[in-house]
Parts: sequence; structure tokens; C-alpha cells
Amino acid sequence: MGIIYFIVIFFACVLGAIVGLGGGVFIRPIFDAIGYHYVLDIAFFSSSAILAMAVVSTIKKVRDGTKIDVKIALFVSLGAVIGGTLGNLLLEHLLSIFAAEAMVQYVQIVATIIVLSLSLILTSKNNLRYELKNKAYCVALGVLLGSIAAFLGIGGGPINVPLLMIFFGLSIKDATAYSIVIIFFSHLSRIVTLGATVGYLYFDLSILPFVIVAAAVGGLVGARLSKIFSEKMVKRLFQGAISAVILLNIANGLFLI
Repeated sequence: MGIIYFIVIFFACVLGAIVGLGGGVFIRPIFDAIGYHYVLDIAFFSSSAILAMAVVSTIKKVRDGTKIDVKIALFVSLGAVIGGTLGNLLLEHLLSIFAAEAMVQYVQIVATIIVLSLSLILTSKNNLRYELKNKAYCVALGVLLGSIAAFLGIGGGPINVPLLMIFFGLSIKDATAYSIVIIFFSHLSRIVTLGATVGYLYFDLSILPFVIVAAAVGGLVGARLSKIFSEKMVKRLFQGAISAVILLNIANGLFLI
């Protein structure tokens, strides 16, 4: 199972690093389909992979010359930390309410399909461009993005990228770089929250080395490819990946019925 997870996470993080999705958008539904671990285990593995990928990918992109406005990244990430904590607490609350984990998975699947469909629509709206400067709005946007990322376990990128493009007037390649930074902070808060509430010994830690190594290598490869690909190619990959994950979530939802 560790080898299977390694393969899934590697390819998820390669594509995630290219298009700013983080990898979780692919990891969670695929792990759901495999069905080997419980919801919280999948959340833990997904967030651990995203953290490793985000660190490696961000370092690589900065070294390659990607410019990041530290002030914007800081305030949006601050909101993402708060949102990540709130999203994880909501997930744990739902798990305590519903007797069957399948119900929580179904809620995640439906919400994910809605968020991804919205993402596809927003990335096609080239006329929606603003330049958000207010710090409070940056934090509020971060809370929204972090909450979605942590609750759905999808890394946040599907909604990060289009909203960053719209509210900060960024190109899709620049938005992917900011998205990875935000993803890092939102999932760092998620890992800390899981440790404080559930405890790390709850999880199958034998899988963790496969998760970390696959994500780190995938993040490095993805960041290198991101530099090579054009804006048009990145946008096509982003929309293609989102469409594929929507179909995967629909399939998972039908399987649960």
C-alpha cells in the first residue's frame, strides 16, 4: 500500500506543483476510491504530502525567479492558517455527528464538485480582474481559502488560483506560486490541529515516509516543469485536471449511494 500511495502522491504533486493545486485535489478522491484508510487518515496523509510538496516547490520557484509579494502572501496565508483550523474542526465535528463515515465522505464529495465547477467557471472569466490592497480583505480571503482547503482535503488550489487571479490581477503562473504558499500554511495548521485533537499516534505512521518522499520529489519535478510550460499550457492543464477530478468525485459519489 505504501508503494501504491507513493505512485499516486508523486504524480498528484507533479501536476499539483505545475498548476498550483497542491496535489490534495487528486490524492483525497483517489484514496477514497482505494478505500484502505479512514477519512481522518486520508486527511492526515493528504496534508502531510501537501506540506512537503509546498516547501520544495516554493523554494524551487523562488530560485527560478518567480516574484512573490511578501505582504500579500503573508496576510492571505495568515487567514489561511485560521481557515485551515476552522475547516479541520468542521470535519471532525461532522465525523462526531454522523455514525457512518460514508455520510461525511458524501458531504465532502458534493462540496468538492460544487467548488471545482465554480473554479472552472471563474478561470474562464478573463474580464474579472481587480487589485485587492486592503489587509483585512486579504486575511478574509485567506480564511475562506484555508477553510475550503482543510475541510475538503483538496489542497485549496482549485479555488485559490482563480480567486487570486481575480482579486490580485495575477497571471495563472503567478497565481499558482501564491497558491502553493497559501496551501502550505493552511495545511500546516491542519496538521497541528490533528495532532492536538486526535494525536499523531492515531494514524498509520508506517505510510508517512512514502508520503513525504513522493510529495517532495513530485514537488521538485512539478516546479521544474512549471518554469518550462507556457501560460496557455498551464491554464489548459489546470482546467483539464479540474474536469478530471470532478468526474472522479462523481464516480466516488455514485459508488457511495
